[in-house]
Amino acid sequence: MNMTRTQTQLNDVRTRTIRQCKTAQIRNPLCGATALKLYGTEFPFADDPDTLHVMVRDASHRRRTAHIRAHTWNQLQSTDILYTEGLQVLSPEATAVTLAAKLDIMQQVMLLEAMVRNQLFTFPMFADYVHKRTFHGKKRTLAALKLYQAGSASMTETALRLELNRRGIPRLALNYVVPNAWYPNRASITFDLALPEMMIAWEYQGDHHRTDKAQYRRDAYKGNLARSKHWTLFDVTYDDLRNEQRLNELALHAAVIIAQRTGTVPHMEILTLQQLADRRRLFWKRSSLGT
Repeated sequence: MNMTRTQTQLNDVRTRTIRQCKTAQIRNPLCGATALKLYGTEFPFADDPDTLHVMVRDASHRRRTAHIRAHTWNQLQSTDILYTEGLQVLSPEATAVTLAAKLDIMQQVMLLEAMVRNQLFTFPMFADYVHKRTFHGKKRTLAALKLYQAGSASMTETALRLELNRRGIPRLALNYVVPNAWYPNRASITFDLALPEMMIAWEYQGDHHRTDKAQYRRDAYKGNLARSKHWTLFDVTYDDLRNEQRLNELALHAAVIIAQRTGTVPHMEILTLQQLADRRRLFWKRSSLGT
C-alpha cells in the first residue's frame, strides 16, 4: 500500500474512477474507497482498483454485479448523499463512518487527518456527525477522535506520531518550524515531528528522499544544520514503521535523551491505541517533561 501518493497521482485516480462509474452506469450512492477516490484524497488501506463500492439502505436493494460491491447501512439518510460529476456519492462524513467497521483505530486516525487536511470537513464537523449517528465501529471512531491532532502533513507522519505516543513519547509538535534556521534560499527549515523542549525531532524519509537529488541535498543540509544546533534528528523509513522492534528502539533512544537532559526517566509502557485514547489526559499528564 502506497501512503504517499502525489496530487497528480490522486487526480489521475479520480479521473479514472469517474470514467469507470459512468461506464458502469452506477445508480446508487458511491461509498468507501470509491467515494474517497472521487474526493481526491489518500486512504490507509488497500483496494481493488477495478471494484466500485455503492451503498444501499437494506439488503433487498443489493444486486450482484461484476466489479460492483454493494454495502448496507440502514441509517442512510438523504442528507448523506451528495452529487459530483453527475454521480451520487456519500458525503465525506458518511463515507468515513461507514468505513469504520473495517478500519482499526490507527487507520481511522490516518483517514480522519487526511480528510481534514484535504478540507473535506473540519474536525468539529466530523466529531458532531459521529456523536449524532449510529454505525458499526463507532467505539474505534470515538477513540480516533481523541487521538486526532491538527497539522499532520501525511498519513505516514500520523502513523509515526501515534507509534511514538503509545510508547511513552510525549505530545509532539507537527511540522515544527526550527527557530533561526533556513535553507540557502531562506526557506524555513521544518521537522515532521519534534519535541522542541528536548531538541529531538523525527523525519519520515519516503522513497523520493533517496531518488530525488534535490530532495537528497536538502535533507543533507537540514541534517547537518540540525546537528550544528545540537538537535537530535532521527530519520525514519517505511520499513521502520512496519517493524515493532525498530519502533521500540526509536522510542527508547528518545527516552534516553530525555532522561539525560531532564534527570527524569519517561514512563515507557507500551499501550494499545485504545488504551492511549482511554487514558489520554492521564497519559499526557504522566508523560509531561520533568514530572
